Amino acid sequence: MLTRLWTVGVKVAELEQELAFHRRIGHDIVLDETVTVNERTFRVVLLRMGDKYLHLFEEAVYEDQLAEPLAPGPCHIVYISEDFELDIADIQSAGAHLLFPLTTIEGEFGRRRVAFFRSPGGMIFEVIRVLENRVPEV
Repeated sequence: MLTRLWTVGVKVAELEQELAFHRRIGHDIVLDETVTVNERTFRVVLLRMGDKYLHLFEEAVYEDQLAEPLAPGPCHIVYISEDFELDIADIQSAGAHLLFPLTTIEGEFGRRRVAFFRSPGGMIFEVIRVLENRVPEV
C-alpha cells in the first residue's frame, strides 16, 4: 500500500538561482547531492519548507525516457511504499507504465528502491521503498 505522499519533484531552469531564492525566504537545504541513476549523474537538492519537502533539479532522472523534455515546474510526486513489489504490480495492473527499470539508488539521503511511472492520464510519479533513511522526518 502506498502509505503517504513524501515530496514533490520540481524542475528549475537554474538551480543556483532557485536555491538562492529559497535561502532568502528561509527554507532549509536538507541535502544537496549528486545521485547516479542508470549510469548518469544528476544533482538533486532537498529543501524543507515547514512540514514538507521539495526536490529541486535541472533535469529529472527519467527525462531521457520521455518523448519531449519537461518544462520547468512540478514534475512528479513521490509516494512511499510499505510493500514495494505488491504496489508495483498493482500500479501496473491499473494501467500505469514504468518509465525505466526498477533501480536502487543511494546517496546522503540513504538507500531507496525506486520506480518511476506515468499514469494512464499522464501524471508522472515515483514510488520508493526506504531501505535506509538518513533524512530527518518533518
